Amino acid sequence: MRRRAARETVTADARAHRTERVGWPRGPVRWGVWRCCAVLLLTCLVCWRGGWTARAAAGAPAADDCHVAQLATAHTRVDLQLVNHARSNAEATGLMTVRVPASWAYADDLLLSEDSEHYRRAMRCLLREPRTMIRPEEWRTHSPEINAEASWVEVRYETLFHFASGGHFDVGPWAMDVHSKTWGLKLAAPPALKGAHWDQVRIDLGGLKASDVAPMPSTASKGHLTWTGLGASAGSRPMVAVQVDPPWQRAWAAANATSKPWLVANAAGMTTWWVGTSVVIVLTAVRARRQPVGPELTDIERSSSTAQWWWGVIKAVLGIMVLLLYKALTNIAEIAMDKPPGWLEYLFRWPVLIGVLAGCLLVVSARPKKSVQVVSTVIALAAGLVTVVPALFGLPARLDGVSGPSASTGFSVLLVLAAAMQWLWLAGLALWGWRLAHEGGLLRPATAPWRLRRLGPALGTVIVLLIGWAVWSLDRKWQRVSWLTDQHVAGYHDRHVAALAHEVLSFAAQIPTWYYTHTWVLTGLAIVALLRARDLAPTVPFASPTPLDRLLLAAFFAVVVAWRQGSYVGSQTLAAIWLLLDIAALYGLLAVGERRSVLTQHFEGCDDSSPQLCETITEAERNHLIGLTRRFRELTAALRAVDQGGGEAALRRHALEKELRELHRWRHPNDPRTGARRPLLPPHVNVVDVALSWGPHAKWWDNARHAAVLAATFGVPCSALMAWTFYSPESAWLHWGVYMFGAPEMLFMFVYWELVWAGAGLVLGALWRLLPGRRGPARAFALTLAYTLLVGLGLIGSLITDQEIGNIVVAISFMLLVLTLTSLAMDAHTFRSEQRFWPNRMGLLLSIYQIRGFSAQVAYVLMQVVAILTILKFFVSGDARWK
Repeated sequence: MRRRAARETVTADARAHRTERVGWPRGPVRWGVWRCCAVLLLTCLVCWRGGWTARAAAGAPAADDCHVAQLATAHTRVDLQLVNHARSNAEATGLMTVRVPASWAYADDLLLSEDSEHYRRAMRCLLREPRTMIRPEEWRTHSPEINAEASWVEVRYETLFHFASGGHFDVGPWAMDVHSKTWGLKLAAPPALKGAHWDQVRIDLGGLKASDVAPMPSTASKGHLTWTGLGASAGSRPMVAVQVDPPWQRAWAAANATSKPWLVANAAGMTTWWVGTSVVIVLTAVRARRQPVGPELTDIERSSSTAQWWWGVIKAVLGIMVLLLYKALTNIAEIAMDKPPGWLEYLFRWPVLIGVLAGCLLVVSARPKKSVQVVSTVIALAAGLVTVVPALFGLPARLDGVSGPSASTGFSVLLVLAAAMQWLWLAGLALWGWRLAHEGGLLRPATAPWRLRRLGPALGTVIVLLIGWAVWSLDRKWQRVSWLTDQHVAGYHDRHVAALAHEVLSFAAQIPTWYYTHTWVLTGLAIVALLRARDLAPTVPFASPTPLDRLLLAAFFAVVVAWRQGSYVGSQTLAAIWLLLDIAALYGLLAVGERRSVLTQHFEGCDDSSPQLCETITEAERNHLIGLTRRFRELTAALRAVDQGGGEAALRRHALEKELRELHRWRHPNDPRTGARRPLLPPHVNVVDVALSWGPHAKWWDNARHAAVLAATFGVPCSALMAWTFYSPESAWLHWGVYMFGAPEMLFMFVYWELVWAGAGLVLGALWRLLPGRRGPARAFALTLAYTLLVGLGLIGSLITDQEIGNIVVAISFMLLVLTLTSLAMDAHTFRSEQRFWPNRMGLLLSIYQIRGFSAQVAYVLMQVVAILTILKFFVSGDARWK
């Protein structure tokens, strides 16, 4: 330890000298934050290590004596229920009830705290076979329930198992053998209970078919098998053995998790989707340089398209590295070669090394400041050194974990390796996000690049939090799988540290994949930045998005807004198809809008070669149009009053109709000052429809920006509810609470839905003048319909594979509600000049839509709210089978 401390001191001094040479910024704030992060991390390590040492030093008692003879009068009941329908993987829920006599030597220990070694000793006797103390595949929703009576103590032990991969697993009293064609269920009594009374064993096959059963059950009806009076267990033979034939969906799902060809195909399918998005944004960036908005390519268009081009290339390279080589390198080698070289068999070395190289490439390609680049390069070299030459740091050559007395030191090294990986990917994505936003005009021109003194402390704090959660969750996972292990035996401390070190190494290996699957956020940012750069170009005569802008919006819709279809039978080989379907869905909606939208229609009596309505409106014309719409509403209100008038009503009605007819005539698009007869608006279109279809702003980009802000605001409660419906079930928290990325995923779930609502609002506002419908809610419904059609296609695949569909119905309902509220706000903002004449926007909408139309809109929104509440009530109830 002294040598290591001396080496760290020398390294720190050398780093300080290098800091002065490269010109790193110095300051008490930066060093204070860094020191706080370092002290916090070291304190966590010392606390963890001190706790483990204290446990190991407690001593190891003699081997337990379960007093088996006293358990001869115990009674046991076992229930097992298989759940197959509407699941990606079949589940098995088990309940083992043991009634032990109060005279058993350890009966009182069952009433003690779960942290008591006496409690664990008693539970080991009743629930475990000595060779199966560590059970990673066994899940428990809660601790065993203990009920004490005068002469008996009852233990109720519930377990949960997922048929997610092939192999042999011990769960409760059952031994599960999962193969590609058959599943074996064997009831093996714990040694201490072999002589007990096994009163009843029940198995509910959940619709599955049994191919072999031994012994013959006492009763059998519709997949419910019951054995009574089995008596004592005889030798090592299982008391009950059942062979189950799984359906092809569940069999494929289990095979995909272990089959090397399926693993390669799955990695290739995921890579194709991500590389496909890169190809789309690269092609659009090239077209943006060749097809500028104005007569010449502006500087901001050039810089934004260049940044998007580079991001598409970098993301494609990272996708091949991280999703294909990173995840399936060894599997590809085993398929392609008869005898792969030995160096390819290293479990974690190559994934970690590829992740370090990919992270370094991500940082360098973002063109950061020299200080950030130097620090990131040093971190990458240090992490690469640990990966390539692990023996220098006391790690095994295969880099597959640590063991022995040096486990604590190896654990610390692997923790630093995970922190280095976090730095590379966090810094790389943050720098790329800043570059895309800055060069696309989304940030102020005077915004300075991120320097180390600003980037370093922020990233350091985030990394400490992420590493802290990972270590805490991994320790909870260890406690889950080893909760009945004797913590006072010799070697428990080393096994504990070795298990955590292996998990931390797995955590470091999964960091690149986790970050890369969130890079779609930067892809959406790149598209928005290029759209903004094109908006800043000189004004063009067309008020709607150009064909290239529509392609960018279609790609944005596919990447950000469209529902992400999950895997089918555990595979994502068809993922790339959804990218094409998502883009095609928006183009299909635009094709309908070309015929149904108000502003794409021609004047009455004109052919298709004549100008469309959107080509005849300028900002000055729009201001005049708002005045015409107000007069139109006054005339229609007067016309309704005239219908209830007296004898002079006919003359008055004639004058009103004449003035209304004049309002339907439009100024000549070429020469509005000439005396030529002005053309009529298309049939069933009035000036109010034209004004509402134009939107509240002169530019379509301003409409898009405004709608995105509105949708994000209206979507806040929807995002919270979507996150709640995903994580509220007890089984969901059961898994995410011990997942190394659990807390970040929970936070990102809310951010994800906010981005979905904001992205949908941006598409709605950008295509406001091209979507079908005369009122805002009609446009919102059209966009939601395109969203729903894609979900419906995915639902067909889920129904074929008989797996859950998630909270799709809730998502569709929220999408319709958010976009409807956004469209109503957009319509109200279109007539913002009249806001001072009304006490609130409700009254303004009352005037715009007229009484009957507005009543229908209110009923429409209320109907959506009621439907959402009904759907939520269904999903939070116990009968929600789709979830």
